[in-house]
Amino acid sequence: MKILRRVVRGPGPALGAAILVAAVLGAAAMGAAAPSRIPSGDSACPPGNLLATARLADSLDAAGATRSVVDDSVTAEGVGWRPAGGIRFETNAGSLTYDLGSDTRIAAAYTQATADNGFSLQISDDGREFREIWAIPGVTEYGRGMRSRFKLFWAVHARYVRFGEATGSGARAVSEIQVFCEIPSVWPPRPSVMPPAPMAPPAPAKHRFTRQGANALKIVLALLGAALLAWGRVLARRGTPGRAGRLRDVLLAVLGILGYTGYYNWGGYHFPERVHQYEFFHYYIGAKYFPELGYTGIYECSNVAEAEQGFRRRVELRVIRDLRRNELVSARYVLEDPERYKKGFTRPFTPERWDAFKKDTAYFRDRVGLDTWDKMLKDHGYNPSPVWNMSGSLLSNVGPASPALIDGILSWIDPVLLAIAFGFVIWAFGWRVACVAALFFGTNEPALYFWTGGAFLRQDWFALAIAGICLLKKGRPALGGAALAASTLLRLFPLGFFAAIGVRLAWILVRERRLDPTGLRVVIGAAIAVALLVPASSLVAGGFSAWPAFVRNIEKHESTPLTNDMGLRTLVAFRWETRQKVMFDPNRVDPFHGFREARRNALRGLFGRPLFYALVIGYLALLFFRVVRREMDWWVLAAFGFGVIPISLEMTCYYFSFLTAAALLWERRAAIPIGLLCLSAMTQIVEFQTYYYDMRYALESVVVIVFVVWATWVYGKRRGAAPGVGAASGVGAAPAPAPAVPG
Repeated sequence: MKILRRVVRGPGPALGAAILVAAVLGAAAMGAAAPSRIPSGDSACPPGNLLATARLADSLDAAGATRSVVDDSVTAEGVGWRPAGGIRFETNAGSLTYDLGSDTRIAAAYTQATADNGFSLQISDDGREFREIWAIPGVTEYGRGMRSRFKLFWAVHARYVRFGEATGSGARAVSEIQVFCEIPSVWPPRPSVMPPAPMAPPAPAKHRFTRQGANALKIVLALLGAALLAWGRVLARRGTPGRAGRLRDVLLAVLGILGYTGYYNWGGYHFPERVHQYEFFHYYIGAKYFPELGYTGIYECSNVAEAEQGFRRRVELRVIRDLRRNELVSARYVLEDPERYKKGFTRPFTPERWDAFKKDTAYFRDRVGLDTWDKMLKDHGYNPSPVWNMSGSLLSNVGPASPALIDGILSWIDPVLLAIAFGFVIWAFGWRVACVAALFFGTNEPALYFWTGGAFLRQDWFALAIAGICLLKKGRPALGGAALAASTLLRLFPLGFFAAIGVRLAWILVRERRLDPTGLRVVIGAAIAVALLVPASSLVAGGFSAWPAFVRNIEKHESTPLTNDMGLRTLVAFRWETRQKVMFDPNRVDPFHGFREARRNALRGLFGRPLFYALVIGYLALLFFRVVRREMDWWVLAAFGFGVIPISLEMTCYYFSFLTAAALLWERRAAIPIGLLCLSAMTQIVEFQTYYYDMRYALESVVVIVFVVWATWVYGKRRGAAPGVGAASGVGAAPAPAPAVPG
């Protein structure tokens, strides 16, 4: 052997043997397994790296210049990967397949790749069936960044060599791949080290703000708004607002506009995308193919479609969410009987519908890129009610997924709905209240554009809930009840807007032995909406069975804790020792499994559900004694849904825009909108001070619960609003206090 002769002819046989043993042990430490004996030289062996002259027969999901991984150059050990120094596999199925031209011995291999990832070196005689000869390990114990690994082989021959199919959560990047017929005289190899890349000039910013910059500005706007409202109270108490009052109005209008446009990050949107393709995939595909997919088939059928389009290997190595169990699992199971999924859940796919489904899913896969596509298939599926599905289905079936339909039409529905919602506020409460509501809506952290902005009909419930309260304010109880019922049928949690109304009706019935006619009209309007929407939505969904399926789906999600959940129950279930940072396990197929189990266990204890229910009852008692028993205006009772919902329900953070309803109480209690804007600023401050979602939204839940309890207590003061806060009459007007309950 050449390498043995070089070693033995060194300083002495004993020292040479020691060096050889050290080299072999070093290889083993880097994930290499030394052969029982080193292969001897072979005159037929091509010199150097076999892959440098081999034909690249196939490339799957590899981004970058493939020649750069066989150019005998690497980055410095431990340095982070950069695009100029290799390739990155976009999925775990990503691979490069080389044709050596003929059956060739393989004696050694070397690679430099991201330490966080493992890879696979495979060989084949025919280019179809491959077997692994080296499970290349991750080597984070040696540090992060790009790290070298090498291995020797014994009696291995092949024509085709495949490298890739990464494991782990790193960047899946590779700077060099070398395969040798004969062990090089210098082992392990020493490729040239690329010089550090020159500092590139910063790219011109596409937008004025980053997300962090936009959020910082929102803190300033919310606090300025709170200060402005406080100043207005001072002016009103002096009784001569005059020019200062008009200045306050001008500033309020400016802040209202800036706050509202702040929701859109002042044109930054998703920095830079306006349209939320991630959300669109779930809602467009889920609604369009609901009769075939139901609530659990969107990921399974998407993978079957992708396999049929020539990407079977992606599916075999992908992890997706099993929506029946809400757990992450290997997607390989969908390939065992793909026809099962094409048979559908309510009705089977017709050949035409299946072909359309494949094209629509391919549109989103190509639009977002493979890395995001993999993440999309691990989310939580399609979950709207059949009532939402009714409108979503009608709109999504207008045509195939395309930029003209998605970007040009459907993505503009939500901005129109929001404009209508705030138009209702102007109509019912005046422009001043609308400015305060818009300022909170656009500056609060939980309901950022980041989550559902630029999506498809994600603001319909909000528009209907706000419109319902406004209709009650303007003396249209039946229409108000119908709007609130429609909002509830879309997302369920707006049922909280009926809570105080229902308690008030029961209180009047018990005290006066009568049904209040106005409250009764609210109930009748809601009942008519339910009677119309439930059958109509069942017809579109393929039958009434869609409703029991929806209930089962909601129960499943209700029992699945998420890191971005908010509400009183989130606080009760939070434990410092089982927070996300501690429980997240990247070595599991489902890294959040332990986190979810810990949250479920926390709710089972004495300080879990029993404590939660006791606190809910306590708040409802506070609401009854401070508001319901005294208040006769039904719109006020509806608006107090902003308190009932976070106390009694747990939901994801982006629905917390319902807190906007608290701004509508400005003409009754001037302190409440001031507190609301301070709440908005505090949620943004929490965002800056936290990294992990569970900590962030637990702390934001604390802020919300404190505000809700405080606002409910403050409203119960038996006096009129402070002078100068009447939105309809302007600065200096004082609305009359709410009358007491008769008898």
